[in-house]
Amino acid sequence: MPRNPVPHILSRVMGTIRRHSMIEPRDHIGVAVSGGIDSVALLDILASLRSELHIALTILHLNHGIRGKEAARDQRFVQELSDRYSLPYLGKEVDVPAYRKENSLSLQEAARELRYLFFDQAMDTLDLDKVAIGQTADDQAETVLMRLIRGGGARGLKGIPPVRGRYIRPLTEVWRAELLQYARHKRLSFVQDSSNLKNDYLRNRIRRELLPALGGYNPSIKHRLLHLAEVLGEDESYLEGIAQEIAKGIVKAGEEVSIPIPSLISLPAALQARVMQHAFALLSSGSILEYPHIKGIKDLIQRGGGSKRMILPGGYWAMKSYDNLVLGKEGEPPQGMAGEIELAIPGRTRLDKLGVELEATIAKGSPDPPADPDAAYIDYHRLALPLRARSFRPGDSFIPLGMKGRKKLKNFFIDLKIPRAERLKIPLVISGNDICWVAGLRIDERFKILPDTGKTLKLRLMRL
Repeated sequence: MPRNPVPHILSRVMGTIRRHSMIEPRDHIGVAVSGGIDSVALLDILASLRSELHIALTILHLNHGIRGKEAARDQRFVQELSDRYSLPYLGKEVDVPAYRKENSLSLQEAARELRYLFFDQAMDTLDLDKVAIGQTADDQAETVLMRLIRGGGARGLKGIPPVRGRYIRPLTEVWRAELLQYARHKRLSFVQDSSNLKNDYLRNRIRRELLPALGGYNPSIKHRLLHLAEVLGEDESYLEGIAQEIAKGIVKAGEEVSIPIPSLISLPAALQARVMQHAFALLSSGSILEYPHIKGIKDLIQRGGGSKRMILPGGYWAMKSYDNLVLGKEGEPPQGMAGEIELAIPGRTRLDKLGVELEATIAKGSPDPPADPDAAYIDYHRLALPLRARSFRPGDSFIPLGMKGRKKLKNFFIDLKIPRAERLKIPLVISGNDICWVAGLRIDERFKILPDTGKTLKLRLMRL
């Protein structure tokens, strides 16, 4: 390292930015500043390069509500930095312990989720193009080793990507010792997070105990871990690109994420794992499944039977639901409508709890029913008005169109491979004490129109 490390460090960081196309001219960059050495150095480096890069900067700081007076000190320090650099500042205080308890997460997982939620909100509120995070080459080496210990595959061992979406990490090729020299030369002040000095967290134990011990076997161990991440990253990027293209066609995302099992198991094993990782990342804001969980999911989908379920870290779960793999997060159990709603005939009736609307119209004679599962044609004179709509209840049964005997609705759903969580979302249209239409699926045999039907009620299901 030269006597004056500043030009060398600025040149290295500029090289990283250009090599990974991190920043475009006129970008508005949010800089995540905790107050520690890494983030303070990142802020100073980007401030030094902003004229050359043609960028605007805003300082972002999140008080996690964990370290009391120390956290308040950090917040004041970062606010003072914004004055010193004459940069806009956005800060927020959150309660990580409460969020952890509500969502059954570890303290680190809860802090990470709230941190990235804050960054996402800041990008929307301030119209930021990117958020820069001060993770260094040391963080990269520690991450690779931590994921190796936890059983991570190639995706985990490639470490921290320099660019992920709108998040950039300009310091991933700079060591923390170099940043300390930079800070000393520029006389930068920073704060110390006391939690980094404790061995309560795996990363701290790796940093303070394991890496120094491994250094006794190979003094260049951190460089070797960095090289491993780089090599695996190149291979992983290629395979991940293929997996993402496949995932676009087979992964369906919403409150839950699902993948057709036949499509999944037809893929080579390496792509199966990556498609599962892609699906889990959609659900969990970028979290990674470790190898034992991927293996567990593979075992789950290969078992026989209808529905099977396994628990994943962070309050998530995986379920085999007939021919689909479904990933979700623990929350309130699925609920349908608490009571019944009378249908407007003719007219439209919203079932907000189920996210649908039912439209009723009356026609003369017996028109030919179309091949549309969302439409039902019913003999008007066989109905006991008013009609009502409600959700599935235990013990419900009806006579499906084309059958002679009564069938339990639960068994009807099982035959159609409708997941348990979806059954309460299906409206049932009730005439008297009978189900006349399982909306979107089948009418009751007793209410079908006949050649001599003089008046027909047409019902249509419309999703809101």
